[in-house]
Amino acid sequence: MAGEGCIMSANTSLKNNRRSKASRLEKFVNTTSNNTSEFVDPNTATPEELAAIRQRLQEENKAIQKKKITLTFSILAVILITLAVLNRYL
Repeated sequence: MAGEGCIMSANTSLKNNRRSKASRLEKFVNTTSNNTSEFVDPNTATPEELAAIRQRLQEENKAIQKKKITLTFSILAVILITLAVLNRYL
């Protein structure tokens, strides 16, 4: 059959690309690791440390949620103002 060498090289290329990719766990560790915070093992962490971590995470999530809500209402306001202006002058 013609083209077998082409197909074989394509398969080899795909295999090599798959090998060079990082696993999902490695990507997760790389994106979640932070040089400013120290690693706390949950199995050996004290209840006070766990409570502090939980409190910090809740505060961060609240701040992110406030930003999302502000951005959503800002975009909505811009859209409404644009529609009102267009409706008036068109």
